[in-house]
Amino acid sequence: MSSPKIPPYMLQQLADITETINYPIKNIQRIKYTCFDVSKSLIAFGATSGGIYVFNRWPCEFIQLIPSKDGPITRLAISSDEKQIGFANGKGFVTVTECEQSLSGSYSTTSSKEHQGNEVTAMTWNRNMLFTGDDTGKVSILQLKSFIAKRMFQSSTQTIMSLDSRICQLEVKECMLLVSTLTRCYICNTIQEQYRQIGQKLRDGEFGACFANIEKTFTNGTVENTAHDFTEVKKFNIVDDDARFVVGDEFSNTVIYCARPSSRLWEATIDGMVRRTHQFKQVLAKNPMTLVSKEMYENEAYKLENFNNSVDGQSINFSKICSLGSAIFAYSRNALYFLNVQNLDDTVWYDAYNNIVDCKIYNDMVYVWLSNGSLVSLRFMKLDKFLLKCYADSKFRLCSELCAFFKEYLLTNDLSPKLHILGGLRDKIDDNDTLMILDNVIEKFDKLKSTDATQLKSGIYVVDNTYHTQTLLEENIQSRSGDDNIFGQLPPEALQTLKGISVTVSDKLNSSKKMLREKWEDFEERMKHLSIDKNDVTQDSPVQDNEKYPKWIPRDDFTIDDVPLVLEDDIIFRESSQSAIEIDNNNLERDKICKMLYQYSRLSLVNKETETNLNSIIDDYAKNIHEIYDLMLLLEKYCLSIEALDESKFVPNNIFLTYLNNSDNKYDLLNLIIDDEVLYKYFVDSCIAVNIKTQKHSNIGCECGFPLPYIRTSQMPVFSELIDEFIEQQWSSQTKDQCYEVCKRMPYLWRKILYLRRNEDLINVLRILLQMLDENLLHSFLPQFTFETWERAIQLYATLYANICLNCNKKFEHISVKDMLSWDHLGSMVIKSVGGRNAIKLMKRHANLIETGALTMKFYHSCLLVVLYEKYDGTITNPLVDTIYSSYDFKDSIDEVNKILLSASEGTIKNTALPITVAASSPNWGLNEIYKTIFPSECNISENTILNQILMALTMADITDCTLCGLPLRNEVLIEDGGLWVFKCGHIFHGACLNLNKIKLCPSCSIK
Repeated sequence: MSSPKIPPYMLQQLADITETINYPIKNIQRIKYTCFDVSKSLIAFGATSGGIYVFNRWPCEFIQLIPSKDGPITRLAISSDEKQIGFANGKGFVTVTECEQSLSGSYSTTSSKEHQGNEVTAMTWNRNMLFTGDDTGKVSILQLKSFIAKRMFQSSTQTIMSLDSRICQLEVKECMLLVSTLTRCYICNTIQEQYRQIGQKLRDGEFGACFANIEKTFTNGTVENTAHDFTEVKKFNIVDDDARFVVGDEFSNTVIYCARPSSRLWEATIDGMVRRTHQFKQVLAKNPMTLVSKEMYENEAYKLENFNNSVDGQSINFSKICSLGSAIFAYSRNALYFLNVQNLDDTVWYDAYNNIVDCKIYNDMVYVWLSNGSLVSLRFMKLDKFLLKCYADSKFRLCSELCAFFKEYLLTNDLSPKLHILGGLRDKIDDNDTLMILDNVIEKFDKLKSTDATQLKSGIYVVDNTYHTQTLLEENIQSRSGDDNIFGQLPPEALQTLKGISVTVSDKLNSSKKMLREKWEDFEERMKHLSIDKNDVTQDSPVQDNEKYPKWIPRDDFTIDDVPLVLEDDIIFRESSQSAIEIDNNNLERDKICKMLYQYSRLSLVNKETETNLNSIIDDYAKNIHEIYDLMLLLEKYCLSIEALDESKFVPNNIFLTYLNNSDNKYDLLNLIIDDEVLYKYFVDSCIAVNIKTQKHSNIGCECGFPLPYIRTSQMPVFSELIDEFIEQQWSSQTKDQCYEVCKRMPYLWRKILYLRRNEDLINVLRILLQMLDENLLHSFLPQFTFETWERAIQLYATLYANICLNCNKKFEHISVKDMLSWDHLGSMVIKSVGGRNAIKLMKRHANLIETGALTMKFYHSCLLVVLYEKYDGTITNPLVDTIYSSYDFKDSIDEVNKILLSASEGTIKNTALPITVAASSPNWGLNEIYKTIFPSECNISENTILNQILMALTMADITDCTLCGLPLRNEVLIEDGGLWVFKCGHIFHGACLNLNKIKLCPSCSIK
């Protein structure tokens, strides 16, 4: 039954994370993922939208969306400290952005244009340096320097290598950079700023290269830290073939593997000298191994096929290779390869997946991304570790079958003493035939057990603990100076605290981070009151008082080996058997819905399309408005549990209002809210909280509750339509006072109150209307203003102009009324309301309230022109005033207005048109499209060029001839004689033609 020829390695499929990964974009067809990367705790996907979708690696859950407006992302890389993400787009721009970003969407970025116009093909990080390669063979470095502000960092960027062909792969180890192109491999010393070619033979195609560690016996002592920071980036120089790099002892166990054609690898020293060639073509002729799928593992139904049946030898070009423990990992479109350079016969490959797009590894984890959007997580491990995992997960039948299959391997090879726990199979297996086969194997397991208990330095005994054994088997765990207990000798009280933490980590590893942190804080607090003498005292510096106590471990640096293993009753750690823990189904469902809602809140920052799914998510869980309210309270607790403190109020408030705003029965829900005191308060608090968070609600109300003046270009508050509907539904004689109270908390709502009181006498609401200083709102009330109303309005405005509240007479300091609505602009509204003559009469009557110079010539000229023009056209007042006010930004336009007034000294005008330089300076006089062309962003234009630009714009708009004479508008003689004139409708004529025909109104419109 056993087979010594089967390599003792297993590839296990872990929990399916595809649904979680695709959740943020599943309902947005236009967005697709384009690339991804993994790190210690993160998975990040770049997308066609330019956004970066960031997930926790374990447990896999969506964290945030980092937006970008530079187009689809083609490649990305997460920094080793997970503080930044570097990414490139199709234009060759390389950008670095922060990983941690606030809910408001603020973030810092820095970018490089070294690869502009090229395709970025490889990226890798080394501390604060991002190395990038492109399809032309250019390699650059973008170095982040120290922060100069809280959310701002500097960077320097430079091209360091220009090679002959496309960059296939970049790898970094300390100061050494490994570059693989289509034809060659290069090893670079970034300190010496030199590089050399590895080997002499060229190749043609996509081939990868990587660093790897080889087993080597180390002497006692420490390696000096040789890390350097760049102070100046220069272009590297190539070294002669017979020259070598001077490298430190830290690279003594490092080798380089370079992919070669026909399933070969070169093995080279760190200084670039090729030592040997590894040929895998024949070993890959064996049948592929069978991976352990989730179903196989759960059903304990794993079957090994005949591995040694030969197929045709595989000639593979390994386009990318990575070091994975004792193996070199590579992949093709339809296969995964684990190449064992120490023992070729232990090489294995798998063909379980087709259409592989990309693969990433972290420690013994392999993430395989398929073209159908699936992301598969796998773990590659040695048989010893997998057997222990099966035993820990109570997969005793599977464990025994594998022991029988690999019986000869287990009997003939040295095994880890930690495998002694598998001796317990004797009590776990009921099949006597299997026990007979495994008798000598189990006997060997028993002999591995040197003692019944292992005593730690703390005095604690660990007895037959599977979790402890499995942890020690982890090949990637770093020793902490050989200490069994980093806290030294602890008194019973401290040990009891550690015991509680240990149980928490063992049984609830995936539960709230907040709970775990609280236990550590409790432990730290207890330790402050304990007298503990540390045996290890730093000799180089005086010992401070606080050094007597254990060092606080930051949450971000906390790892499982920071926790002393204090377990009782032979607690078994079940990594994959979460179903063994009794969980209340209702709590599980609540956690799931809260997680989905929190993910929605993160996505909605950029993708508004996700709003369509929110109501269906909530409706599936909550049946009425009261259950929705309870769900929002649960969501608030969930945000606190995941340490999203700043978002704990905003997220549920925003989701609550979004749900109501998108609901089909919004009217009925608002009625229920109005009738319920608790819901009423929560709705109002939500409106305030959301608008304060988005900074659209701050400092817009006086202490007395009256609104303070709006900035003229202010944005509408969030959910303004929903809030308006809320006020309108409760506007009745019984609830008016309630509406006023809400307005005091949300001064914006006075706008709605004014609308609801629009049929009342204007004098009753004049104070509120003026104090809001909302110009659009004032214009909507202009038809109700009379001469007498304006007299009272001017008096009130004079008070408001001094920054004094019209309700409580208190002065407000943080808003300047004169900067929002000047006397000139108030005058323009007076002209539109009561005409030019009455406007001058009103201002003259209240001249003592108006400071000198506050009314300029554009007010008086507008009054005079309105008096002249309205004789012939009673609808001309509003566009005429707006146009004259706009034209006073240009001297030549002012001169044209003066000419009109001088020519009308007898009280008559030639026509109701305006000179073209005046008309084109405003969007209100029929030439809106021409105005947009000439003044796209209110940019500065020389006065001498305005007429030329207007004529050019007219030509482009195909407005070329005067309809009166049929001649081109750009006739220099006619322009010189009478200019070009425009009626309010936008029709243009020669001034000479209008004068000759004595036309007052637009002839084109009159004919129509």
